[in-house]
Amino acid sequence: MSKLAINRGEKTVTIPQRDGWEQVTEDEIQIVTDMLRRGELSSAGRGVMAEFEQEFAEFMGAKYCLSQNSGTSTLHAAYFAAGVGPGDEVIVPSYTWHATATPVLHTNGIPVFCEIDPHSLTVDPDDLKKRITPRTKAVAVVHLFGYVANMDAIMKVADEHSLIVIEDCSHAHGAEWDGKKVGTIGHIGCFSLQASKPVIAGEGGAIITDDTEFYERILILGHYGRIARDLVTEKYRHLGNMGIGWKYRAHPLAVGIARVQLSRLNELNEKRGQIAQYWDEEFSKLPGIEPLYTYPKAKRGGYLGYLLIYHAEELGGLPKEKFMAALQAEGVSASEGGYGGNLHLQSLFNGFNFYGDRGCPFGCLYVDKVRKYEKGSLPVTETVAPKVISLPVFTEPPDGLIEQYVDAFRKVVENIGEIQ
Repeated sequence: MSKLAINRGEKTVTIPQRDGWEQVTEDEIQIVTDMLRRGELSSAGRGVMAEFEQEFAEFMGAKYCLSQNSGTSTLHAAYFAAGVGPGDEVIVPSYTWHATATPVLHTNGIPVFCEIDPHSLTVDPDDLKKRITPRTKAVAVVHLFGYVANMDAIMKVADEHSLIVIEDCSHAHGAEWDGKKVGTIGHIGCFSLQASKPVIAGEGGAIITDDTEFYERILILGHYGRIARDLVTEKYRHLGNMGIGWKYRAHPLAVGIARVQLSRLNELNEKRGQIAQYWDEEFSKLPGIEPLYTYPKAKRGGYLGYLLIYHAEELGGLPKEKFMAALQAEGVSASEGGYGGNLHLQSLFNGFNFYGDRGCPFGCLYVDKVRKYEKGSLPVTETVAPKVISLPVFTEPPDGLIEQYVDAFRKVVENIGEIQ
């Protein structure tokens, strides 16, 4: 089988790529059915919603948890809780999904993009430090695809400059740093529960914190109907039960699904972790193929994706697109990795008039201070992002499939000269 499939040889991956892990089981169906029968269709923090919030907080090791309607809304709530306002800056890695950065705009803040570590694809603490100005209020740390950022170094920088650390854990449910769950190391932890995530609600999110002030600000922003009951102090009591008036609470049926999903998270992480470890070991033996780096104190979790960095210079200069085409011909479901990165080059973050023709209502505090980014302004991110290859995440694959993926990579690498 040395002849490549792209050159009419036999395919390496022949086992059907089905996953035995059931994303939705009878338990999820049962809890939704029970809720429908008792009419639990709208809830301001009672019933299943209250049970989930307590269980999620306990699982993560946090004091407070609020369920929300999306991961994006949790990030907006986090920036609001942190006090981000007109002209304030929030440092965000450019290599992430846009929803890490866009909620900064909705607090009238300014996203300031930083570099990533080229081996872990997470925030580079040294570059983070260089981006701090007197206007910097917070930093958003993304545990991308379940790979945990260097939290010791990031927290050290944040502590030195009195910055609030917001962890975007949308891909990393159950991941850990030095024995603590991500989301509890910084000041606020944000989780997406969207249907592709490790814990799903269909659409939903969860936000955690140990800080009473942050919790109460999250509560008054988006949880009217439960504010008077759930406030801890008297600081915001004057706002009454309507709070600020946003409606970010989750749908109870979605929370019911997420509650069952949470009970299965440890098993999912264990199964996915075994596969990821095997692939790390095997792919690291091949030239030109670099598994993402996991810091010694980190324990991956969630495993939204499995990413590799392709080094063309080690494989005769073959472009990644041709390498991926050869892999795909062998039966590997390889795709462009991550999000392509380079948020800093998107027009939305480069002087787009967020306030329209009527002008800025804050004396143009936002518009006048937006940083402009040109190609080459974040060279590490711009260089490494195009090199990333993504593989599917399997939880209970058929016997032999994971090994066939490794065989396919090895076959393509060993016959790289045959690829035209």
